[in-house]
Order: sequence, then C-alpha cells, then structure tokens
Amino acid sequence: MIICFIADKKNAGHCGIIDYVELLSQQLEKLGHKIEQHFIGNDCGELNNLPRADLYSIQFAPYAFATNGLPNQILKCLARKLQYQKVHLNFHEIWVGAYPRANWKERGIGWLQKNLILGFINKCKPVCITSSNSAALDRLKQLGIPARFLYLFGNIPNSTNSKVTPKRQTVKVAFFGTPYADFPYDKLGEFFSTFSNSSAKKLEIILIGRQRVDAGCDHLYSMCKKNEFLIEKTGELSTEKISKQLQKCSLGVSTTPYDVIGKSGATAAMLEHGLPVLAYDDGDTPQKSLFIPHNFKDQLFLINDHSSVEKLLQNIEGPRKSFFDGVAHTANKMLDLVF
Repeated sequence: MIICFIADKKNAGHCGIIDYVELLSQQLEKLGHKIEQHFIGNDCGELNNLPRADLYSIQFAPYAFATNGLPNQILKCLARKLQYQKVHLNFHEIWVGAYPRANWKERGIGWLQKNLILGFINKCKPVCITSSNSAALDRLKQLGIPARFLYLFGNIPNSTNSKVTPKRQTVKVAFFGTPYADFPYDKLGEFFSTFSNSSAKKLEIILIGRQRVDAGCDHLYSMCKKNEFLIEKTGELSTEKISKQLQKCSLGVSTTPYDVIGKSGATAAMLEHGLPVLAYDDGDTPQKSLFIPHNFKDQLFLINDHSSVEKLLQNIEGPRKSFFDGVAHTANKMLDLVF
C-alpha cells in the first residue's frame, strides 16, 4: 500500500505536524507500507509532481497552509487534484472562533475558514475525516461532517534504562510544554494546597524542556511563590532526557483546555509515560460531547471537580502504568479507519 502524506512545508523542522508525519510514516513503513511525503507551500504548482498513491492523507490546520489562516487557493488546487482519489483528511485544527467567548474578529475569520473547509470537503469527498479532540469533533458534527476520533500521540519515546524511585514525602509535578497564560493558576494553587495537606506531601514543580518567555510562565511562578511551592526548570533537553524527567515525576499538569487536550502532544507524552494529569474544563464544549481516550480514562483529573483530590491520591499511591506506544496505536487505528 502506498500512502502519501500531504502537509505544509513552511515550518518543516519546527512544527508539531511535521514531527507527527515523520513518526507516523516510520511506523507505517514498519508495517510494510510504502510512504511518500509531499510538503506544499502557497504555490499550487507544487501539486503537479504529487506522487501516485493508494491513499492521500492531508494533515490540515488553517494557519499551516496560509499565514492569514485562509488557504483558499491551496484548497481549490487540492480539491481538483484529489477529487477522484482516496483521501483521508485529518484536522489538527479547525476554524477559529468556534467557542462561546470568541471575539467578533475570530468569529469573522472562522466563518470564512469554515466555508472554505466545507467547500473543500464537498468537492474532494474524503473517505475518512478525523480529528484528535472533543471540541473539533463536536463542531464538525454540528455541521453534519461525520468525523472520527484519531489519537494524536506524543513524540517522546520511552527511555528504558531509567530506574526511578520517587521520594515518599514528595510529589514531583511536571509541566511539559509552554504553560498557557489563560489557565486558572489561582484554582490550581488552591487544588495543590488541598492535595498537599490531604496527602502530607510536599510539591516540587518542574518545567521540562524549552519554554517561551511569556505570561503563562510568569503566572506559574507567581502561584508557586504565593503557595511556597518549589519550582525549577530544565531548559531544552533531548527526547531521552525528557523521558527520564517524566519518569521521575508523579503527576503532570496540562494547561491546554480539557476539550482540546487531545491536540496537545506534550500532554500525550505525559499520559503515555503513565502520569496522572491535571487539566481544567473551561466549559466551551457541551458535557455530552466530551470524552477521554479509553487508554487514559483513569489518568485525567479536573481541578474544577471536587472529587479529583481523593481520586488523584489513590492513583498516585497505586502502581504506575506501563508506557503506552501512541505512535503504534495511531498507525493501526488510521489503517482501520481508512481501509
């Protein structure tokens, strides 16, 4: 089977989508499939040399294919080129403004993006449409688009030569990926204080990997200072060293909103390493549309759920889950969905 991945080339080497394509390609090749990768920019002429394939898998995000978020020309060219081919459309992101608190500018741009996407789907008629998070699947299904869930894996392989014995009186808490500024750090501080008092354990917070200097980090440091929590940061690390750091931790925190947590590769890496993860539900997606991937149902906890402290204590005191190979899981699931 020949599978051709189509993605944007502008951010090659500096983009989560490119990492995703590379890792998934390697896994599919192990399963015996021939993989082609075709990276395109704003020039439709780049589609003239599109390789022959049994399946074309488009890895889509509006701002990846166009800096203004409106990839009109590229989508028209893709629709013409692939109209009679077998196409898988995977949404890493959908249109902007699809949440209750969006401002008028986001809603306007989102309306244009949504109509471009709908036009492309109607012309190209993909055999399978997927996305990785509750919010995107909810918005797509509201428009009658039969999207399916496809797990977005982390890109941190397990370092198997690391044997760690956590400190009994300390809970080491991982923040992996840049903390978002609009996360409710005050609520997190209250949750941590309750957790620390209930467990009689001290908290040590560690920021793992490269961090952007922005308001999110400032809020986190302020929260730690206010509550007298220890905090440290590692700086940029290799994937092997990141894995070892995650194995030293007993808990992770994701500042990505709960309904879009599925698009966070950093959160996926923490879950795959067996960590329970704290998150926050901002209420942007209806409860009936929210879900947790089956493999992690007992690992995600909400800071705005009063029962989470007790459940989290039980989880941390229990045996740690084995590493979950998300890349292998997604490769097999993708094949099941499209063939």
